[in-house]
Amino acid sequence: MVLVSAFKDGYAALRANPILFVAGLLVGGGSQLQNVEHLIDSPLVSAGASLAWLIVFPFVLGGFIETARAAIEGTDTSVTQFLTAARTHYLRLLLGTVVFVFLVLGTAIGLGLVGFVLGIGSMALAAIHEMAAFAAGVGSLLVWLLSILVVIMFVQFYDVAIVIEDQSVTDSFRRSVALVRSNLKSVAGFSLVWVILLNAFFIPEYLLQLTLTDAGPADVLPIDPGIPVAVLLPIGIVLSAVGFAYFYTVYTAYYLRLIDASPVSTESV
Repeated sequence: MVLVSAFKDGYAALRANPILFVAGLLVGGGSQLQNVEHLIDSPLVSAGASLAWLIVFPFVLGGFIETARAAIEGTDTSVTQFLTAARTHYLRLLLGTVVFVFLVLGTAIGLGLVGFVLGIGSMALAAIHEMAAFAAGVGSLLVWLLSILVVIMFVQFYDVAIVIEDQSVTDSFRRSVALVRSNLKSVAGFSLVWVILLNAFFIPEYLLQLTLTDAGPADVLPIDPGIPVAVLLPIGIVLSAVGFAYFYTVYTAYYLRLIDASPVSTESV
């Protein structure tokens, strides 16, 4: 089974190449920049930190994916290789990340407007039948969320297509869509398992964000874990580093197995 094999490949590659944890640590530490706003009362500094992370992340991602591929294929890995790959693919990954964000946001906003119109209809329906109006509202929300997740699933492989197959930005999205369409059941299963397990490693970070905001963990969880920020922050960094290193190695391994069965069919633009 491709899914299980990818997770095994990721474990074997990570165990044999600890250098991948270095990139994971960069991501784990960098992801905490989103908490700067709560730690430092300065919107300008917060905006600068978030922008800096958006700019730096594609650099780290490009180097990581290439290094992960070398580790999976059993070839030599090094810091030099990481930096070279990061520089080589940086501009395309940065542009691809911007396009990805706009695609997801565009879908969310576009469907949100449709949902707003339907919401007006639900309000009118509420005057006739409250339960039917409630069901219509919940249904619209679920359709909105599902549609966004479907868009993400179809374009998710743009980054590995750029690094592994040297695709252009446009062709990387075409390649991702084509691969998902050809392997829909497999990709859907992999994406579900991958997202659930990855997010499990980010639980301390989520608790940290709740702790730093006005809404504490007790407002979301049935109990307040009572873990101080000084403990949550390092735990969040370490688990984010391990989670990123392992699951993005698995992600790369899965893509390599997909393209073995689906040769390139798009032409660079």
